[in-house]
Amino acid sequence: MSTPKSRARWVRGALVGASSAVVTTGAHSAAGGGMPRGAALLIALLVCAAVGALCGCTRFDGRASRPLSTAAALGAAQLLGHVSLAMAGGHHHGGHWLGLSPSMLATHAAAAVLLAVAITAVEHLYVVCCSVLCWLRLFAISAAEPVSRPSCRMTSVVVARPVLHFPGLGMRAPPRLVSATA
Repeated sequence: MSTPKSRARWVRGALVGASSAVVTTGAHSAAGGGMPRGAALLIALLVCAAVGALCGCTRFDGRASRPLSTAAALGAAQLLGHVSLAMAGGHHHGGHWLGLSPSMLATHAAAAVLLAVAITAVEHLYVVCCSVLCWLRLFAISAAEPVSRPSCRMTSVVVARPVLHFPGLGMRAPPRLVSATA
């Protein structure tokens, strides 16, 4: 059975994979590598999705370790995506090792830290919102009490009604003299 925390981990994994793919391909095209296409784009997206899935399966305990681990996963996804784009795309930036200049590394690290803080906040807010909605559901759904229907029973016992015991209060009929002569 899935819990809000386990579903929040999957949200974190999906956000890590998607955001690292966007940052990796965006940074590659912004640095002059052009928008990746074909096999290079597919490999980069698969690498980022694999890192995101791995991050979604992993449980990070502790308040301080969650953003650090998420930032490490984002950094690893960006690095592996950049390496796959450099290898498959055949494009290298400026003669540095795999095109990773110090300014590019700093930019990727800053993006990883900012995204990690945002993703960790989303993960925490997801759990809080699920909890609040679960409690609100208890008050919003009013359990209607079952309607009790009167039961109709067929009886074969014939009983004289009390109204027939008192003359003058009975049902309206012709007088006795008129009914005897007729």
